[in-house]
Amino acid sequence: MAADIGVPTVRGVQSGLMDYGAGVVAGLVYNTVSTFTGSGLIGGAVSAALASSVAKGNLGGMIAVNAGFRTGAVGMAGLGMGNLLGAAQPKKNGNGAPAINLI
Repeated sequence: MAADIGVPTVRGVQSGLMDYGAGVVAGLVYNTVSTFTGSGLIGGAVSAALASSVAKGNLGGMIAVNAGFRTGAVGMAGLGMGNLLGAAQPKKNGNGAPAINLI
């Protein structure tokens, strides 16, 4: 099913702006709570749960999923466990700096 794309409306812009604001507030809650709980697996889950609870409806669920996805995407290094799962390291050039691939 293709997404419907149309002309922006005042109501649509207002809705998007309100969702953005809710995301900012939830992010501030997450950041504040994580200073006490830490950003590890359990602390991140507590922070995400509290941050998602400030948003109503589906928005709270999206905030929690995004926080969990980020924890999983960062991997074990983000949880303070180093390269436990053998995550790929960026290629290095001869000087030890990250290599830049030109197309």
